[in-house]
Amino acid sequence: MSKTPMILGAVAVALIAAGTIYAMQSNDKAPDANFPTTGKVATSAGDSRIVVPQGTQFSVSLQTGLSTKTTRVGDRFEGSISSPVSVNGRVAIPAGADVSGHVILAEQPGKASGRGQLQLSYDKVTFGGHSYDLSTNSQVYESKSGTTKDVALIGGGAVAGGVVGGVLGGKDDIAKGAAVGAGAGTGAALLTRGPQLTIERGTVLNASLDQALSVRRS
Repeated sequence: MSKTPMILGAVAVALIAAGTIYAMQSNDKAPDANFPTTGKVATSAGDSRIVVPQGTQFSVSLQTGLSTKTTRVGDRFEGSISSPVSVNGRVAIPAGADVSGHVILAEQPGKASGRGQLQLSYDKVTFGGHSYDLSTNSQVYESKSGTTKDVALIGGGAVAGGVVGGVLGGKDDIAKGAAVGAGAGTGAALLTRGPQLTIERGTVLNASLDQALSVRRS
């Protein structure tokens, strides 16, 4: 029997076996369509949150009225986001999200002069079933100065005193009455505080984040 057919048969078997092994190895290396690659998983995980940069502005509509006459440091207040906050075209914080905070400065205007002052700390924003720390302070809000009113009180006292002196006596009495009246007016001014600062419910206040905020996509 010739050896040639036997050799050819052995070669054919070897080639078939080699092809089968190569096919099996190729299948092992091919990615499974049901399991995305690591890069796609990382991208998906990254897209599940949005980072709102430090300095981003937001606006809050107060649901609690505040006044230097009655508000004290530590008092709580509530509000809501009045306009959506977006990052790269995506809404990070929706309008209507709940905001809570507390008062960190509350000073009544001084006697004779001075301004009432309020400052707020925005503590948390809540939406989509999650709460996030804001840790952001507002600017210091001030009332108008009471100086003009004080001047009017002093001037009015001087005029009133002069009228009384004129009724009771002559020119010297008018001068004395004016001096006494001015003193009375000054005393009234020293007992009267300047205008109180009132921030009514529904007022929209603007602020900016003191630190970056990472939130879940809504």
